[in-house]
Amino acid sequence: MLNQQGETRPIAIVGGRVVTPYRIIPDGVLVVSGERIVACGDRAQTPIPDGAAIVDVRGALVGPGFVDIHVHGGGGALAYLDPATMAKAHLMFGTTAILPTTSYNESREQTLEGVRRIIAAMEQPGSSIAGIHLEGPFINKKYGAILSPIRPIDREEYEELIAAGGSRIKLWTFAPELEGAAGFAEAAGRNGTILSVGHSEATAEQIFGFVRNGLMIGCHTTNACGTTPSPSRYGGTREVGVVEAILVHDDIFAEVIPDKDGVHVRPLMLKLILKAKGADKVIVITDAMDGACLDPDAPSDLNWDIKNQLAGSKLTMDGAVRNMIDHTGVGFVDAFKMAALNPARAMGFDREMGSLECGKLANVVVVNDRVDVQRVMLRGQWVKE
Repeated sequence: MLNQQGETRPIAIVGGRVVTPYRIIPDGVLVVSGERIVACGDRAQTPIPDGAAIVDVRGALVGPGFVDIHVHGGGGALAYLDPATMAKAHLMFGTTAILPTTSYNESREQTLEGVRRIIAAMEQPGSSIAGIHLEGPFINKKYGAILSPIRPIDREEYEELIAAGGSRIKLWTFAPELEGAAGFAEAAGRNGTILSVGHSEATAEQIFGFVRNGLMIGCHTTNACGTTPSPSRYGGTREVGVVEAILVHDDIFAEVIPDKDGVHVRPLMLKLILKAKGADKVIVITDAMDGACLDPDAPSDLNWDIKNQLAGSKLTMDGAVRNMIDHTGVGFVDAFKMAALNPARAMGFDREMGSLECGKLANVVVVNDRVDVQRVMLRGQWVKE
């Protein structure tokens, strides 16, 4: 906010319950100056600068802006075609950092052009785009909703994508069992790209072998992956599959898509994932498609392709957080951790975002107890109020 002299005034958000990674501050104050958080604490112990613009949120929850690392579209736009429109649409629902995600549904040319479009959108003033997620195309054909664009691992293609995207490629989902995976993973690791296992029937040993190359995430856990190898080596027993490998490895985060009806992940399965991984290792995502953000009152947050197969969702992050709370009984502290701090930590963004702490970017969301978004702040500026 500006004063009469046109100078930026500090903003003091008061009267709310401030959500930190450790607790909720019942009568909290968050002070923002420029793009940064400069104070966060109890009202009685946190001085408010003279001349600050006071914003009373009247008992609402004040939390970190959401970080969605897996989202294909929104606002009628697809990530690889119009990432700026997509990002702006999700921003209104509290997503202050987003990784537009290209898909295995796209051709080689479309994927490369999508990377270039996302980079151009990142450079626009006021962009919430924090990097690129490539989902495929190097995945197992058994586990794609649309099969034709899925391709074998091709050194020329992944080197072309790395050359185009460089360090902006933050996350890359692949199937570790494919021929050529070792060379691909080494190249991605040299680029500083985090790897995600998805659309795969890799063994636990194959998955664990790539952790040293930066495999840190299980892509939309329980979706589009092999269950357990069949037949079992020993009759009447259960083998370890992709999901079990994700759950048991301490260094791998589990992405989850918490839709309202529990179609992507059954509510009881969400509880199991949360119990096995702990709140520090679960990441809430939307996996949203272009239909997201258009009609918040629509009866379904699911997305179906022409073959009546589940393909992404119409979720926004506020809804995903609400559903996670409803399905698991988790509290606000852990819910915000899974939707903001954990993805930020996995991507290496946590020095700048993911929690309300002094020195971090002032990416803030104000919600009610049902996680309905009332206000959104991006880098110290209100974009929804």
